[in-house]
Amino acid sequence: MSRQSMARSKKSKGMSVSSILSLAIIILLALGLGLWLMKENAPAPNAPIPQIAQPLPQGTTLPSRPEEVYSYIRDLETREVITDPNKGQPKSAQLSKEQLAQLEEKRKQEEAARLAAEPIEPEVAREQPAVPSDTEIAAQKAREQKLAEEKRKQAELKKQQELAAKKAEAEKAKAKVEPTKTEQAKAISAKSEEKPTASPPKPGSFGLQCGAFKNKAQAENMQARLAMAGFNARIVSGADWNRVFVGPVGNRAAAATAQSNARSVAECVIVAM
Repeated sequence: MSRQSMARSKKSKGMSVSSILSLAIIILLALGLGLWLMKENAPAPNAPIPQIAQPLPQGTTLPSRPEEVYSYIRDLETREVITDPNKGQPKSAQLSKEQLAQLEEKRKQEEAARLAAEPIEPEVAREQPAVPSDTEIAAQKAREQKLAEEKRKQAELKKQQELAAKKAEAEKAKAKVEPTKTEQAKAISAKSEEKPTASPPKPGSFGLQCGAFKNKAQAENMQARLAMAGFNARIVSGADWNRVFVGPVGNRAAAATAQSNARSVAECVIVAM
C-alpha cells in the first residue's frame, strides 16, 4: 500500500508542474498577441506638411523666415529695398496680389482687435460737466419751490373736494333714511289746513292718523298693513289727499297706547275725533 501511495504522489506532482508550465506559456502568448495588436492599431504619426513660400520679385533680400506667418508678412510689409543701386533711393518691395490680400486682411484684423480692446466710453462721460452759476442755482431753487407750492395747493384742493363729496353723500343718505318723516310732516301740515269730511268729533274721543297720500293705492296699502296689525283703519279721501285714520279708540291715554303699538307699522299722530 505504501508503494502505490508514493507512485500516486509522484504522478500528481508531475501533473501539477506541467499544468503550471502550460499556463505560463499561454499567458506569455496572450501578452505577445496583445502587444502585436496594439502596435498594428496604433495611428500613424502625422508628418509635417511643408509650406511653399511665395516667390518674390528679384532684387529683394528676404529676412530669415520666423516661426509665425503674420510676423513674416509684417516684415515684408515694412521692409524697404533699393531697386536702383546707382541712385540709392529706398522703395517699398513689390508684392504679389496674394500677399497684398493677406496684408490687407491682417491690417483689418489688427484694427478690429484694437477697437475691441479700447473701452467704449459715452460722449457724456468724456465731456467735462459744466459748473452751474449762482444765477442758475437760484433759478433752479425758485422753480423747485414753485413746484412744491403747486403740489401743496393741489393736495389741499383734492382734500377739500373729497370732504365735500363725503358731506354730500352723507346728506343724501340722511335724506333717503327719513323720507317717511318728511311725508308725515307734510300730511300734518295739510291736516291743519283742511278739515276731514268725517263726522264732527265727539268730546273726549281721540284716534290716530297714520299718513296722508296723494296716491290712493299707497293709502290702501297702509290701511291693509294696519288691519294686519289688528287696527280698525279707514281711508278718508279729500280734494288732494287720502288720509288713513285709526279709531276713535277712546281718550288720549288710549290713543297714546295705540300709537305706541302701531309704531312698528307706521309713525302715527294722535288726532281728535
